[in-house]
Amino acid sequence: MRTLRLREWTTTHALALTARERDTLRTVLRATVQPTTGSTDRYDVTPGNTIGAVLVGETNLLIEPKIPISRMLFLLGYAAEPNAWRHDDATLGAAPDLVTGVVGLFTTLCDRALRRGILTGYRSVEADLPTVRGRINLAHQLRARPGLDLPLAVRYDEHDEDITENQLLLAAALKLRNLPLRGDTIRRSLHRLIDSLQNVTVPIYRPAAIPIVTWTRLNLHYRPAVELARLLLRMHSPDLASGSTETPGLIIDMAVLFETFVRASLREALHASPDQFPSGDNCPPLTLDAQGRVRLKPDLSYWPHGQCAFIGDVKYKRDTGPGQSSDLYQLLAYATATQLPAATLIYADGPPEPHIHQIPAAKVNLYVQHLDLTKPPKDLLQQIDHLSLLVMAAGEGTQTPTGARRQSR
Repeated sequence: MRTLRLREWTTTHALALTARERDTLRTVLRATVQPTTGSTDRYDVTPGNTIGAVLVGETNLLIEPKIPISRMLFLLGYAAEPNAWRHDDATLGAAPDLVTGVVGLFTTLCDRALRRGILTGYRSVEADLPTVRGRINLAHQLRARPGLDLPLAVRYDEHDEDITENQLLLAAALKLRNLPLRGDTIRRSLHRLIDSLQNVTVPIYRPAAIPIVTWTRLNLHYRPAVELARLLLRMHSPDLASGSTETPGLIIDMAVLFETFVRASLREALHASPDQFPSGDNCPPLTLDAQGRVRLKPDLSYWPHGQCAFIGDVKYKRDTGPGQSSDLYQLLAYATATQLPAATLIYADGPPEPHIHQIPAAKVNLYVQHLDLTKPPKDLLQQIDHLSLLVMAAGEGTQTPTGARRQSR
C-alpha cells in the first residue's frame, strides 16, 4: 500500500495524483490542490485545518497535525472527558502515527470501560408479535392492520446489551476498523472490542445527530470511552461511497477540536455546567440587531446566574500578537450584543504576552490571549487555569490583567 504523508498547513510540491486522489484531497480532506507550474500531471498540495487519513484504492492519504501527535491525542482525550483524563497515559507517547494513536487511545478507554463487563440496560421495543407482550400499540395496530387480529403491534421494555452506550462504541469502532494500523496489538484490541459488542445493533448516525447519553452511577464508568466515540463521530469519519464499496476514513477538524478543548477545559476549571458554559449552538439567544435577525453564536460564553458574564471567541490560527482585525471586529460584535465591558479572543499560537485593545467609543476592552499547544499537558492546563481567572476578571469588568499590553484601535 502506498502512503502519501502530508502535514497540516505545509505545502508539498509536485505530487503525482490520480483523479480520485486529487478530488478526495479537495473535497474530503479539504486541502488546497493546484497544478504544479510547468507540469501537466503534478500537483502542489497544501492541507488546511483538517487532519486524518482516507483510503483511496491502494493509497493511504494521511495528513498529520503540525503539533506533536501526543499533544493532539491529549486535546482529543481531554475534550471528550476532562474528569477521567490521565496525564501519564501511555498511549500519548507510544503512537507511531496519527491513526494508530487515535485508535490506540479509543481502544484503551474502551478496555477500561468494559472491565466490569458489557453494560446492559432497558430499551423500548416496538414489534409485531403473535402474542401480547407489554402493551398493545392500538394506534399502530388500527392504522396498519384494521380489522385483523394478528400480528399484534406491541410495545415493551427489553433489558439487554443493545443500548445507546454500546451502540456508540460499536459505531466508532466500525469506522476505525478498516484504517491502516501499525501494530498488531492495537489491531487485535479493536477487533476484540467489535467482537465483544456482537449482540449490539449496528447503528447509522449522522454527524449532526449523535445521541446524547444521560450519565448516572450505573454507567459513569463508560463515560470516557463513549464521549470520545461521540466526539470522533461528530467530527465526522466519512464513508465515501464509490459504487457499493465504502472508503474508510478518519477525519479530525483541528479547529473544531481546539474550540471543544478550550471550552471543555475552561468549563472544568470554572466548575461550570454545560448550561452555564454552553457551546455556540446551545448558547441562549443572542442577536446583534434590535430586530433579532443577526444571530450570534459565540464559541465561549459564561452564564453563571442566567445572565451572560463573559463572552469570547476561539481561533485555531497563529497570531503575531495584537490580534487580527476581522477577529477583533467579530469579538466587538459579541461584546456589543451582550453589553459587556470586555471580551476575550483566544488563539492557538502566538507570543506569550497577552494584549488588550481599548475601544473608547464602545467602552469595551478586547483581550487577546494565546495558548501554546506544544507544551506538555500539565503546562497547557496551567495556561487554561490562568485563562479561567481572566474569564471572571473580564466578566466583572475588573482592571487590566498583569502584563497585558495596551493597544489602541
